[in-house]
Amino acid sequence: MSLNKSWHGRLKVRTTEEQKAQKHKEQQKKLGAYRLGMKQILSTRKPDEYDPTSLSISSQLLSVNPDIYTLWNYRKEVILLRIKQSQKDEIDGEEDLVQFLENELRLTEQCLLANPKSYGSWHHRSWVLMKHPKPNWDNEFMHVWDYRRLIINKIGITLTDELQFSMERLNANFSNYSSWHYRSTLRKLDAKSVGTELTLVQNAVFTDPADSSAWFYLRWVLSNPTVTAEQKQEFLDALDDLEQLEPECKWVIMAKCWLTGSLVLSDKDYIDRRVEYYKKLLKLDPTRKGQYLDYLKAAEEKTKITS
Repeated sequence: MSLNKSWHGRLKVRTTEEQKAQKHKEQQKKLGAYRLGMKQILSTRKPDEYDPTSLSISSQLLSVNPDIYTLWNYRKEVILLRIKQSQKDEIDGEEDLVQFLENELRLTEQCLLANPKSYGSWHHRSWVLMKHPKPNWDNEFMHVWDYRRLIINKIGITLTDELQFSMERLNANFSNYSSWHYRSTLRKLDAKSVGTELTLVQNAVFTDPADSSAWFYLRWVLSNPTVTAEQKQEFLDALDDLEQLEPECKWVIMAKCWLTGSLVLSDKDYIDRRVEYYKKLLKLDPTRKGQYLDYLKAAEEKTKITS
């Protein structure tokens, strides 16, 4: 039962039958709006042009129910028309198409927020990305994890469970950049947990030193103020061993720069080491020669000051 005010301000108890009648009335109203919308869309559906109003109505209907496959197919037809139009406009065609497709991707995001399991929305998003002149695939990996967080929040999976899940994914493949990123969004580092993360990432870089994914995660861990000078020194010693095994790996040397740059800056030994490291990087990574020369100059200046 529900309560409703009468004309005299008194509370009136709405019966079950009245509730059913009210619900039926609301459903009929929604159904009527749906039928009018579909009639508008189908009456303007043509092979060589589209109606912007009908396209807007289809967006509204899909936001309420993202599993209306007819409407996704309609929108695909519109996109194909926009692609043809863009090919005729050599100046602004591609830019306009990119903007149009980005709006289409935002629509699928809205639909997936309402229903993360909507197959129609996922399929349409994938199809749009394949037609996109400049698809951002890295961003898609991030979206997948965002949707996962949305789902786990709804079904009550704990943070511990998710950390274990990310650990399993990384153990299966240390090169999984999206898993490293996802773990960084879950993990709030403190003095207790930072040691665990350093051990994990050390195992990863020793397994595949040439892969950049774990190195970026290492840099994120090292940026945390709870990492002690002792832990940094231990990792630096481990990298000395790794360099013996992988003397041509630029990531090992770059990590040494990160570590020595964040230890005791007034210690001349560390400054001398950085000079040595930047000279090595000039040989191992010549595409960033200008950047390393700047760093080398700054390190040499510090050497003169502390001499």
